[in-house]
Amino acid sequence: MSQANDIAPAPPTPQDFKAPVFQDDKLVLYFHPYNFYSQKVLLVLYEKNIEFTPYIVDLCNGEQYANWFLNLNPKGDVPVLQDGAFIIPNSLQIINYVETKYRGAKHPLLKPYSPDSLEYEQMMVFERALTRLPIGALSLGSFLHDDLKLTPKAPFIGPVRQSCLKNNDKVLELLRRSLEEVDASKVALQQKLQLQLQRRDLVASREKFQRVLDAVRQVLLYVEQELTRQTPRRQWLTGDELTLADISLGLLLQRLYQLGFEHYYWSFGKLPLLESYFLRFKQREAYLKVMPSSSFEILREMWSMTPTNYKLGATAGVLGMAMFAAFAHK
Repeated sequence: MSQANDIAPAPPTPQDFKAPVFQDDKLVLYFHPYNFYSQKVLLVLYEKNIEFTPYIVDLCNGEQYANWFLNLNPKGDVPVLQDGAFIIPNSLQIINYVETKYRGAKHPLLKPYSPDSLEYEQMMVFERALTRLPIGALSLGSFLHDDLKLTPKAPFIGPVRQSCLKNNDKVLELLRRSLEEVDASKVALQQKLQLQLQRRDLVASREKFQRVLDAVRQVLLYVEQELTRQTPRRQWLTGDELTLADISLGLLLQRLYQLGFEHYYWSFGKLPLLESYFLRFKQREAYLKVMPSSSFEILREMWSMTPTNYKLGATAGVLGMAMFAAFAHK
């Protein structure tokens, strides 16, 4: 074999990525299946029975900083929804957009109450409390602090956890490089870099990270108390119909579960109503579409993110089995 063939190809740079071209007029969702806010939008689209075209943005190799994507969202964040000439660049705006546009029997409302009703106010109290939690810091910090004795689930186990930490450093470096190469998006990207650095400092301190954990606990305790007060008992937070607040809570519980926090927060009788709630949520059809999958595209991506030394020997078999529980779009 020639020496040239022994040299691994250089990883793509952000500007190596070209804008995708779509042949139909459907909604296009630019997202990543492991991104919490992408998952939230996916759940909303599935719950509302909205057809769309999915496009997975290669966050690991910096596609979010390619010129074509920065033209959609100068912050370089997913998710982004494109509806013809309309570009909606953030999960909250996307949800408000589709909730307003898609109504009727085929598209159930996730904000079903009148804005001046008690139910609406209750729903928004839950939603505001849940959306203020720093999910990125929670995830990253759980990989750093082994004293928590967590029980993580695939894909956040063993070597993949270390790969995620390495990838976080890689993405920071890609962001710094992008700041040197682009002009139009520089202010937004500078703000993003500052937020990323603040998050890294937050989770590096065990004392500061404990404040994040305590904030999550307070929200979950509040939810348990509100579920206890329901008379009669209802399926969801504000009634028997799923709302946006339930999507936020269910997805938070799912992330906590995969990071291994269930024993830390709610199992063994700590928060029994919350635990029952999560079991109901996991039975929903939309949840099953978004979460576990054996998509080989996702498995291949996870494998490419894994350090070479973890791909050798017996570890490869264990990791390969774990990957079959990875997130994926279906």
